[in-house]
Amino acid sequence: MCLTYDFRPRSSCIIVLVLGLSYSVIGQHVTEKNENSKASGFVDFNAYRDTRAFSELTINALANVTDRIQYFSLTNNSGAPNTSDVQSFFSEQNIRWKVAKNSPVDFTSQWTLRTGEDNDNWRLGFRVRLNNLTPLESLFSKINLTYSLNFHLLQFDFDKPVKYFTQMEHVYRLLLFPELLNRRVYISGFADQNFRSGGEENKTKWVTEHQLGIRIINEFYIVAEYRVNDFFSSDHYGLGYGLEYKIIF
Repeated sequence: MCLTYDFRPRSSCIIVLVLGLSYSVIGQHVTEKNENSKASGFVDFNAYRDTRAFSELTINALANVTDRIQYFSLTNNSGAPNTSDVQSFFSEQNIRWKVAKNSPVDFTSQWTLRTGEDNDNWRLGFRVRLNNLTPLESLFSKINLTYSLNFHLLQFDFDKPVKYFTQMEHVYRLLLFPELLNRRVYISGFADQNFRSGGEENKTKWVTEHQLGIRIINEFYIVAEYRVNDFFSSDHYGLGYGLEYKIIF
């Protein structure tokens, strides 16, 4: 496979260093405060073919490091149309810190990396887990739904002024008839609501994916997705189909 995208070494090294130091500090905290506790989470691998004639490999990783600190990342490698070459790269690296032990609110920090020069950024904000809000918790539990909203209040770009309230992330997961279907079928997805300003870009742009997964054996799934990306120059809408394998720890 030929890698054809231009990845910025400087930004990637900075982010890897910051995340490495953060995880080291977190790990030390876990060891000192609770030697018997273990992190939990998952890593999943998703391979898709999109109806817009390109393929994509997505890797998601989540670690509940302590009862208040969580790490989550997603990494997309997208192929060039009608080839096996990798054309673009996008990754999000998130650290979330629960405000209090039983709070439904998290402080959030997000680094994003993407193909091209001087276009990575860092966001700060907070996330509300609606399924953990006391008035709604029972209802969400009954319908087997989790749903969160992440408000990115500050965004720092390369050599640009600080931007305010640039994005709102919607994330959900719904188990369909878990008892009847033995927890085999789910619908999950996200919707990134990007607030643009200036000239012709003074409008909201959406990036959203909604995935249906059916477990075949153990943690091996067949999946299908409905996809929208308003940042594409054309063909904003597509359907993806492929396979998913999840490792739970």
